[in-house]
Amino acid sequence: MRNIKGFIFDMDGVIVDNHRYHFKAWMAFATKHKFELNEKIYRETFNGKTNTDLFKMIFGEISQTQIDAYSLEKESNYQKLYAEEMKPLKGLIDFLEYLHLRRYKVALGTSAPTSNVDFTLDNLFLRKYFHVIVDGPQVFRGKPDPEVYVRCATLLGLDPKECVVFEDSLAGLESGKRAECEIVGVATSHEAYELKPLTENIIHDFTDARNLFRF
Repeated sequence: MRNIKGFIFDMDGVIVDNHRYHFKAWMAFATKHKFELNEKIYRETFNGKTNTDLFKMIFGEISQTQIDAYSLEKESNYQKLYAEEMKPLKGLIDFLEYLHLRRYKVALGTSAPTSNVDFTLDNLFLRKYFHVIVDGPQVFRGKPDPEVYVRCATLLGLDPKECVVFEDSLAGLESGKRAECEIVGVATSHEAYELKPLTENIIHDFTDARNLFRF
């Protein structure tokens, strides 16, 4: 890999393996609001997108007030489902400590709403590890657009080419690639073979992440 100075982490499926809880919350929402959803649709079209993009995809051009109400409904359900099961992905904290001690710059770049970022970082005591946090409301264009990762790199004071992105979704990997970051696939929401067309750098958790960077 190139000379890496910054590490950028997606949240859902990367710092936490939580997709089955999001899926359960979305299925309950779909049943109530009567639109088609199954695991295939969810995996192929939902991962990596902002709530604004998702609710417009489902309901068409609706008001921001309605988007906010739907988002609150779905995310409240998700948080109730996941609250007692929440834990960081295996090896994450050791890896973050390693980066922190060696003074690497670290960012979180996610399409998730701020409420879910706060829910995750504060309950797992992870906020201290991130110099920069960019979440869904801070970007105009969701993944696979590169905006979120370009913004993270800029706020870290780095060129995107000096950063590596950890992503579990196909849209997220495409976003990091289009930002010209190095990309690492995290095989949680997708199998490793599904990620390989986008990157040969694949981990299942962070226990072996150091090997990729010759630390």
